[in-house]
Amino acid sequence: MRIEQAALAFNERIYQFDITCFSEPFQCTVYHGNEGGHYDWHVDRGRGLPEERQLTFSVRLSEPSDYEGGELQIRAANKISVAPNTFGTVIVFPSYNLHRVTPVTAGTRRSLVCWVNGPRFR
Repeated sequence: MRIEQAALAFNERIYQFDITCFSEPFQCTVYHGNEGGHYDWHVDRGRGLPEERQLTFSVRLSEPSDYEGGELQIRAANKISVAPNTFGTVIVFPSYNLHRVTPVTAGTRRSLVCWVNGPRFR
């Protein structure tokens, strides 16, 4: 699988986390401007899973002209970064980083989100 190969290569080059696999279904997210679609600040970690999320991948499936608002913002080290919104862009970040999608004010924003899991951090 191409995404899996990319995840392994990216992790090896940048983070070097102890990752094992994609063990959850990929998530297609759709935010509609007429609903003010958004996702507030959160982390992609949770308890009760056999392995924990290590890396979050978000793939842009919409052109920037398809919607307004809907910024993916990632907070790390008290700095907020805005992810590029170009169609096909893959954004990767540690799942423990706070992040959100600001409200979509017009149009429809689509993305594919997946997580790479591994043993708990020590």
